[in-house]
Amino acid sequence: MRRCSERWHQRLQLASGLRRWLLLGGYGAVAWPAQHGGGPSGGGGAECWMGALTFETCCFPEPEGNAFCWDQYYNAARCCVRDPPVAESRSGEQAPAVSAHVGLASAPQEAPAGGCEMDLYQSFKAGAARWYNQKATRLAMFHELTTVLSHFDTVFDSCPSAALTALLLKLESIYFDDDQRFYDLLDVYLKHEHRAVSEGKLLQSHHQNGWPLLGGVNRVLELRALGRRPKPVGRSRATVDLVVCFCAERLVWLRGFHKLPWREEDRSWAMRKYVSLKIYHKCPASTDQERDVERRRLLKDWSEYFESVVVRYVDDAVRADDCSAYLQYIVDYYGDLPEFTIFLHADAPEHIPSLELLTDTAFAASRHFLPEETGFAHLSHNHVLNGCEGRVKCEAKELDGYEFPTLWKQVFGSSIAPSLAAGELAAYCCVQFLVRNDRIRLRPLDFYARALAYLGSTPESYYRLFPVGKVVRMGDALGRTPCQLSMYIWHAMFGEPLRLPRRQHDVNLPLFMKVVNIEVEALGEEIDGNDPIIDQMVHTSFEQQSGPHSTWARVGSLFEGSTDI
Repeated sequence: MRRCSERWHQRLQLASGLRRWLLLGGYGAVAWPAQHGGGPSGGGGAECWMGALTFETCCFPEPEGNAFCWDQYYNAARCCVRDPPVAESRSGEQAPAVSAHVGLASAPQEAPAGGCEMDLYQSFKAGAARWYNQKATRLAMFHELTTVLSHFDTVFDSCPSAALTALLLKLESIYFDDDQRFYDLLDVYLKHEHRAVSEGKLLQSHHQNGWPLLGGVNRVLELRALGRRPKPVGRSRATVDLVVCFCAERLVWLRGFHKLPWREEDRSWAMRKYVSLKIYHKCPASTDQERDVERRRLLKDWSEYFESVVVRYVDDAVRADDCSAYLQYIVDYYGDLPEFTIFLHADAPEHIPSLELLTDTAFAASRHFLPEETGFAHLSHNHVLNGCEGRVKCEAKELDGYEFPTLWKQVFGSSIAPSLAAGELAAYCCVQFLVRNDRIRLRPLDFYARALAYLGSTPESYYRLFPVGKVVRMGDALGRTPCQLSMYIWHAMFGEPLRLPRRQHDVNLPLFMKVVNIEVEALGEEIDGNDPIIDQMVHTSFEQQSGPHSTWARVGSLFEGSTDI
């Protein structure tokens, strides 16, 4: 718990692959385990079929079958082979007989995609309705969304309501984007809606049967209108501050706020107009002259990228990393905070592998597109559910014994503290987060000044790790133990519930913040029991992450062509 697990990077790679599987449609039409929507019907294995996507609807006509069913992973050659027929042995045990290819001569020659009654569409309708009515999401809906979008024309011919609902969800995921991209997609939606109505394929009965088209349109228009809210009069400072806790890391990834190498959007104009960079330097040189040289270098490197750049040196009694950097910023700017502050480590891509979550959030926040209820959002990848239920050995029990409750009580001035071992706290590892100014001001300036003194400008937080005397242990200093423990308290400091939910289940966050940086554990939480399809999904995630378009390859592209910044 004091440091992220050594297995973290492996889990990160795996979950990043799962994220791409969910978003890019790694299984195409095959979206969920067979037992969650109909079983296999004849061949290919259970992983090939889901709901109305069955052997009969997908494997005819010969030889390619129904193109609606296939993607780069699943195809007729893989799936349209009968499972071995089962024969009964003399002992009564079942034994497989010789496999046989499908006899296509007697098969139907057409395999229509079906209408809105298909299980896939009905499941998608239910998931979209839950989102619009309750702001509740399931990972199944995310994948059903990409399945529909990946086969949009076929779906539109089969069930226009499903295709239109998918377009509305896609619009909602880019509602904050520049005018051309947003209105081009809105134009696609309107033309297809008019076509469906004029052809008699979109009827009042579809609305009555639960397709959430009206709710989806209203949601998209309400979100788009956020960008037209009146701006504060007479306020000239940036809308967003990027606060980077820096030592000696390469910062070239900051260029991704202008343009990510794998995306077309160029957002440099917004960064230069609305976003300020604040570098809080935690490894300063010992002389004023050396510090001045370093400051001028950083200003030269980044001043052309942002509205303004500030380099601030932070000297700790015992190095405290992000704790004293973040708290020093709040003390410095408490009376002049921007609308949003994004707090980051200088190695942020290691903690936010799908960097578009960060860059999209900054772009939306800089132009006032985040809804009022979005006051705080963790941006890191690794959600930590503390708790020792069922485990004899558990580090949380040791921390509960003295270290963590002492830190909590000292920072919050409390006589009690939540229990890590009891699972009373949940947060994200490795603090990278966005917070609105009114959330910071929930607590007075004195609160942050006292916390800064405790965690940074005095060694008190290190002394308090040991119940007797005033000792700074070498292991604690090297591991920045007080600051590592503090990763579980930032969200509570800014008014969030103690058990912070995963982003996918946080009703205060917009859709675009939910569909990236998804952990593989999130999938396990939504499916009960052991499921062989999960193993296949994990395997596919690893396969996708081994190629040139993997998340790590994308992150690596941020650092290409530059060695000096």
